[in-house]
Amino acid sequence: MNQKPTPDNQTILLIDAFLQGTISDEQQAELEQLLTSDPEQRQLYIDYMQVHNGLSTWANETTEPADWIPHSVSEAHPSRLRSPRFLLMLFSSLIAASLLLSLAYYVGWNTRPNSSPVIAESPIDQPADETSQPQTDHIALLTQAVGVEWDTNRNLQAGAGLSAGWLKLKQGTIQVELISGASILIEGPAAVNLISPLKAFCQFGKVRASVPEQAHGFTMETSKLNVVDLGTEFTLSLDQSGSGQVQVIDGKVELHSTDSQTTPANIQSLTTGEGVQFDQQGTVDLLKEAILPLINPEELSQLVEQQQARQFQRWQKQNATLKTDPSIIAYYDFEETSNWLRTLNNKSRQKPSSSTNGAIVGCQWTSGRWPQKRGLEFKRTSDRVRTHIPGEYQSLTFMAWVRIEGFDRWLSSLMLTDGYNPGNPHWQLSDKGEMILGVKTGPGKNYFSPVVLQPTDLGRWIFLVTVYDHQKREVVHYLDGVAVSHHTIDTPIPLVIGPAEIGNWRPQEHTDTHSIRSLNGRLDEFALFGRALSPDEILQLYQSGKPNS
Repeated sequence: MNQKPTPDNQTILLIDAFLQGTISDEQQAELEQLLTSDPEQRQLYIDYMQVHNGLSTWANETTEPADWIPHSVSEAHPSRLRSPRFLLMLFSSLIAASLLLSLAYYVGWNTRPNSSPVIAESPIDQPADETSQPQTDHIALLTQAVGVEWDTNRNLQAGAGLSAGWLKLKQGTIQVELISGASILIEGPAAVNLISPLKAFCQFGKVRASVPEQAHGFTMETSKLNVVDLGTEFTLSLDQSGSGQVQVIDGKVELHSTDSQTTPANIQSLTTGEGVQFDQQGTVDLLKEAILPLINPEELSQLVEQQQARQFQRWQKQNATLKTDPSIIAYYDFEETSNWLRTLNNKSRQKPSSSTNGAIVGCQWTSGRWPQKRGLEFKRTSDRVRTHIPGEYQSLTFMAWVRIEGFDRWLSSLMLTDGYNPGNPHWQLSDKGEMILGVKTGPGKNYFSPVVLQPTDLGRWIFLVTVYDHQKREVVHYLDGVAVSHHTIDTPIPLVIGPAEIGNWRPQEHTDTHSIRSLNGRLDEFALFGRALSPDEILQLYQSGKPNS
């Protein structure tokens, strides 16, 4: 009569089935549940996989892994090394060995929805950090922006999700929609702190708030008084000292003192057309003259359209120049003439070749960076663009305008060769927000950027460039025209692409659980240059191609 396995033995049996590729959906769910709920089983999983790696190396019976997937999940091993009994026999002696030293640094475990547990190698020169994972703590969305100069280190664009925190503008106007339903226009110079879906603090600047019934009670705080909206719309204007005016455009608001000792009797109500002015001493008087009305959402939309038209014209000039660049190998501008066309044409006039045209599989045509611009949407695991890039190159520059909608894969493809043979490059993103260039040189070399993509980057158009510079012996990653990391090439090797995919991966002789690397987002421009572009050239491409001025 069979006895029910102990928790430890059951975990090992499930891991063994996972390694052999025989694990069922039910077993996979059971293993994920064990690892999620029990820290001891997670540690057993880590220890077991480390032992497995050590035994595989010791037996010298593995083949080189494709790309940068760890041996333990990407390679097939002889069945005798997979035997739970064999591994358990050596388990206790190897635990005490140096194989298990620094496990936390070298090995991390990770799971994703609808995927098997993953052993994830830490990025080069960068220890694993759970806190670096992109979070979904957005409380608002930046929906429109025109003429904006930010007073921060990071430029935000329309479409960016916003977490709680400061929005500081030197100039320009933005529209922010909070998840409560409240919408605020902010005109710079301004400094506004988003506190929650129903609360914000204005240090200075001009704000126009529109508050539907669903966001009843939305509060705009200042250093002198708080404005509580009870319906529809009001404006607030503050100077650097904290003095300012409040006026109700429509509906009703309450003015609350910031002094916690103030009694409810001191609360003042304002209705449509009424307003007050207040100074830094806290004196509040009725407005004698109406505040000049701030721009409304419709007027802002018209300004945004005008700005987009100017920016699109600037990109069109750059587009014409790129088509004649003698160093460009493949240039996909996604400006095809029909929604029915399933070919993504290489627009390079220097090296026209039908083999470098892309075959569109599954992807649907959609809008790009501007309403007038076309792009492709990658949503399903089958969506991809098949292409073939002949030749051998000492240096390459990869360039793409992409809008990421979510990191729902461990790896998301920008461009991957079908195989991973000597000289093959793999350009992709990690679910942590890193840019990665993998180049097959012997066992393979991978160049990871730091975590550069943040929650605010989801849903906005970003400019990604990676340069493989044979002459300078370095790889450089760029985000929005600015270098974010430099990496030394120890052994330069000519790069060969051949059959490849944009936005997905069709691996050759590779059936591991990480072969699905489909992109979740949009692309509307992609280029390969047969040389290393300079920092100035990359910045110019960004300035001419960014969707907002």
